[in-house]
Formats: sequence, C-alpha cells, structure tokens
Amino acid sequence: MQTLFLPFPPLTNNAVLLAMQTRIFGGRHKHNPFESPAEFATGTTDQVNAEISKGNHMVAWGYPSKIDSEMNRLSRNENPEASWTWAKAMPSSNPERATYFKRNPLYNADGIGFSEDASDEVTERFMDYMDWLHTEEGMVFRTYGIEGVTYTKEGGNYVFTEQMSSPLKSEGKTLTNYGFVVFGRQHPNMNEYYYSYLAELEKTFLNREGYYYFNSPVMTYTDEESSELADITTSLNQTAQQYYAQFIMGYLDPENDKDWDSYIQTMKKLGLDRFCEIRTQVYERCNKK
Repeated sequence: MQTLFLPFPPLTNNAVLLAMQTRIFGGRHKHNPFESPAEFATGTTDQVNAEISKGNHMVAWGYPSKIDSEMNRLSRNENPEASWTWAKAMPSSNPERATYFKRNPLYNADGIGFSEDASDEVTERFMDYMDWLHTEEGMVFRTYGIEGVTYTKEGGNYVFTEQMSSPLKSEGKTLTNYGFVVFGRQHPNMNEYYYSYLAELEKTFLNREGYYYFNSPVMTYTDEESSELADITTSLNQTAQQYYAQFIMGYLDPENDKDWDSYIQTMKKLGLDRFCEIRTQVYERCNKK
C-alpha cells in the first residue's frame, strides 16, 4: 500500500486549501477516518495516530522527517508493506502554472536585533563575527562545535561524538551545554549526512517540471501601515477561524456557492480588500529596492 505525503503547503493558497480540507476532512469524503465533522474538529494527535496505525490514513501534510519516524512506523502496525511516498503535486491557486512552492523568507521575526545604544565599534565587531560565521570554519564551529570534543571528522563528513545528541538520537549533550550560541548558518554537510531524505525531497520537487518559486523581498512597513494592518488582521483571523469551524462542523458547506460567497463577503466587510491593498503596496515598494 502506498500513501501520499505532502510537505506543508504555502500559506498563499489558503483559500483553495480551506475548501479542499473541509471537503476531505469535514465528513464529506469516503477516505475521511472520522465518523463525523465534529469528531474531526475535536480530534487529537493520539486519535489521528491511532487511525494511521489502523491503516485508515491515506494523505498527510507535515514535516519531511516524519515519513520514516512516524508515518511508515505507525502504518506498518497494520500493514508491513505500507510505504508513504512523496505526492507529485500540491494544490495551487493558479492551475495554469501548476504547482506553486514558495521559499521561506530571507528573514524572520526571531532574527538578530541591534540596540540603538550600541557603539559603531561594537556593531562592526558583531558584523565581523557574523561574516566569520558564514565561512567554512564558522559554519563548522556553529554547527558541530569543537573537533575532538563535540565532533570528529570521518572522511568528508562531520560526525557528532558519542556523548552528543544528534538527528539520529535525542539522548546526549547539545552545543548549548558547552556554552555555544547556535545562531548563524548551518553547515551544508549536516543535511547531506544526517538528513538524507532531503536529497529525495529535492529530487522529487525541485527538479521536476512545473516547479517554480520566487524570492520574497523584505517587507518593511511604516508605523501607519503596521497599525492599520494589525487591526484588520486580528478581525480577519478571528472570522476565518469561525467560518472554518462552521465548515468543518457541517453548519456551512464550502461547496455551496452561497455559503462560500457569504464567507468572502464577510471578510471583505472586515477589510480584506484593504489588507490586500496595503500588502501589495508594500510588496511593490520593497521589491524595487
């Protein structure tokens, strides 16, 4: 038995995914493992894992590492021949361009910040340190630590020593036990040696026809834009969650044009168009930099 596995889809396709999810998991699909929409809406991880173990789970979205560590392991309780495999396509909001994959942003909310009180000398020293962290020596230091203490070199690979935890075992010390601060760039050998399934992921998705992505610009908002977006986003998120629950519970039907249009119109009244307008303006402005 082969089952399908999809990495987490991009958030830009939420409207399509919402409609599809509610059809499949809301009690309207023959492969839905739950008895009712209410059971699905209140389901727990343990319940889902139990269904996988019974062979009642055919499609999953999740992290690539879970194929062997969870999906195959659980499914083979029922069928020793069960094998999860990469799905060849994902939902797209633009069918003419086939599958859409968006890269992670080049920045994140947990990134490095600078104090306004930092002197030019301190800032320059820190930037020199950041530059070093992206060299071969710096990446090895940031990823593996100290040779002979936290890692050894075996051929062309860097391998954690026995007392260290690693992607292959959770027990052991981590670099933080040795006083390491672990921000910076991970050495590419980490994926090559410890995460071989990522090579399979790349071969399956990145090298096939129809794959495309773009680099998102760093979105910088004015204080006025941030304030207005904060108010609109809160209302939109709350309303989307309420409608999602109603679709799942069966009070509304996402395949019914009247119900779906009601959802869209409600979102528009709360500022959906203005939300899109601000985001578009900021994107176009930042994309020119």
